[in-house]
Order: sequence, then structure tokens, then C-alpha cells
Amino acid sequence: MKRDFILLLFIGINLSLFAQGDTRNLRLGLLYTLDNNLSSERFEVGKYTGYSAEYNKPNYKIGLSIEYLLKNRFSLNSGLNYSNKNFTGTYYCAICYFSAPPNPKTFELQFIEIPVSLRYYFLPNKLKIYADIGLINQFEITNKIIEKKYSISGKLGCGIEYNLNPKLAFQLMTEYNKGLTNMFKKSDFKIKTISFGLGIVKKI
Repeated sequence: MKRDFILLLFIGINLSLFAQGDTRNLRLGLLYTLDNNLSSERFEVGKYTGYSAEYNKPNYKIGLSIEYLLKNRFSLNSGLNYSNKNFTGTYYCAICYFSAPPNPKTFELQFIEIPVSLRYYFLPNKLKIYADIGLINQFEITNKIIEKKYSISGKLGCGIEYNLNPKLAFQLMTEYNKGLTNMFKKSDFKIKTISFGLGIVKKI
């Protein structure tokens, strides 16, 4: 219940901030990225126990974006995304004896994400290059082993935008995300990914 309240609060704050501006400067969009998981190879869940991780599952993100165009080529960006970070984990215990090696299992690690970032466009022409920096609020929705259901990641990104017409544009993007907060009480495990994707945006 507390997690749902925090999620609704973040959504409300973002919508309120964007609604206060001139809607003629708003752009709405869709995005999809493929994510390469670069997180640590193992994570602890106890003093002597944990999991060895293998990032061999398809990771991706799909979502909605909202952008408010500011002055001097800057813009404020947010959105609502679904992110899949599934991976394979094999249990280990430093003080245990196993008659047979533990079997690997799939960890379903999925998030609802609310990013907030500042973007700068280097070229004002039909073909634009941009860079952005910000934070991602992540709400874990599936895995029972995760002790902290809310986490924050930092975001660095860049991309190319091509204007199809005065209101519609196509984007190619890459993004590096690194966790800033731990997901376990006894481990410093954080999600770290690099993403490549595409999007389409429309000016209201």
C-alpha cells in the first residue's frame, strides 16, 4: 500500500509540473529499448549465502515519454515505463555442503519506472543530436527476494532525432543507467545497464 502511494505521488507531481507549462511546448512519445545488463556477477543475501548471476535473459524497456520544451535548446523529460531485468541466479553457500550443485533459477526482476531528466539539443536543425542527465525512480513489482521495493538509478543518455514533419519526430537513443541505492539490506547489489532503443514523439 505504501509503495502504491509513493508511485501515485510521483506520477501526480510530474503531471502537475508539466501541466503548469504551455501545452504548445509539450511532446508525447513512445519508446522501446533493448538493455544489456552489466550488474555484478554475484550478490549476497546473507553473511555466507547469495547468488551467482548470469545475465542471459532478454532485458528491455517499453513506455510513454513526456517532454516539456524549455528555452535555449533545453527540455524537461519524464514518463512512465515498464522495465524487464530478468536474469539467471545460482544459489551459493560458503559454509554449506551440497550433495549436488544447486540448479540455476530465473529471477523475474521487473520495474515500473518514472524517469526525470534534463535534456539539451546541440543542433536546432531537422537532424538533432541531444544528451540528457537525470534520475530514474524504480518500483520493483515482481520479485519476492528483493528487500527494497523502491530504488533510484542515475541516468546518462544521448541520441539522434530526425523531424519527419513540424510535429512528428523519430529518435534513436542510447542510455547508461547505474543504481544509486541498494536493493538488499546486506548487499551492495545495484542494477547497471546500457540500453539502445528507438522512439517516436509528437508535439501537441
